[in-house]
Amino acid sequence: MKGNPAGASSTSSPHRRAVLRELPLLLLLAALAAFFSLRVHGFSNAVNIGSIGRDTAIIGAMGIGMTFVVITGGIDLSCASILALSSSFMAILMQRTGGIVFPVAVALASSVALGAGNAFLVTVLEAPPIVATLATLSLYRVQAIQTVTLISDLPAGFRALGTGVGSFGLFALALAAGLAGLSRSSFGRHVLAVGGNLQAARLAGVRVKRTIGWTYAISGLCAGLAGLIASAMLNSVQGNMLMGYELDVIAAVVIGGTSITGGRGSVLGTAAGAAIMAVLRNGLIVAGLDVYWYQAIIGVAILVVGGADKLAARRMEAA
Repeated sequence: MKGNPAGASSTSSPHRRAVLRELPLLLLLAALAAFFSLRVHGFSNAVNIGSIGRDTAIIGAMGIGMTFVVITGGIDLSCASILALSSSFMAILMQRTGGIVFPVAVALASSVALGAGNAFLVTVLEAPPIVATLATLSLYRVQAIQTVTLISDLPAGFRALGTGVGSFGLFALALAAGLAGLSRSSFGRHVLAVGGNLQAARLAGVRVKRTIGWTYAISGLCAGLAGLIASAMLNSVQGNMLMGYELDVIAAVVIGGTSITGGRGSVLGTAAGAAIMAVLRNGLIVAGLDVYWYQAIIGVAILVVGGADKLAARRMEAA
């Protein structure tokens, strides 16, 4: 009789800890939503809430892949450029064939290939992740702009992904896969091990370079998924679409509790961080404030949370 309560406690305690870990983020999200609802006219209408939901899905989808990369101690600055380039390939095929399935498959396959390009630079050529992905941010974006200026009026069936139900459904699938991959698979354990202590992971038999490489491929795939949502929502594709969104994604990941130094991360936290970013961006735009305030807030948030994470890591090492 005494064993059951203890077993139940040990089983449920990780879930309680997860809830407690995300609770401050949910409270912050609720506070921001309440503030803008009370102070900004038009923020809480149905159309605007739908826009926030779709923006959350776009940032969150990219953030899921970014979470895997950052946990290993890396960074992927090219995610928004991968989104634009893979969407450009898709739009051209849709324009030429009128189809949906094959262009979407090409978009997703190309996004994985572009992510694999980052993996090659980081794991084979051993370029620092920030340098490698900063380079591909520019290279992929230039190629996207040269490939497509503007293609609009995409197939009607495809535009369903841009609705609230479609975008949320696709994001929910990506979130479920991310949760399962990080917390319930050997790959997820290897990702956490590599970020926690690379040398110890290598000694334990983890194939470090392969694990890191797969995280960049996953980040590319998630950027491709976000591209489907963004293209369907806008009913168009441009080579310069969503420029600068990589900062929103990084902020969502860091605010969501993923350690910028690696070894710790939460896909659920990233989803909450994405919602916070979407509410903040939308609220400031609807309020008519200068968009540069939003960029400043993102920069401060990354600086504060990243600095606090680094300080906490140093205290743990000292202890």
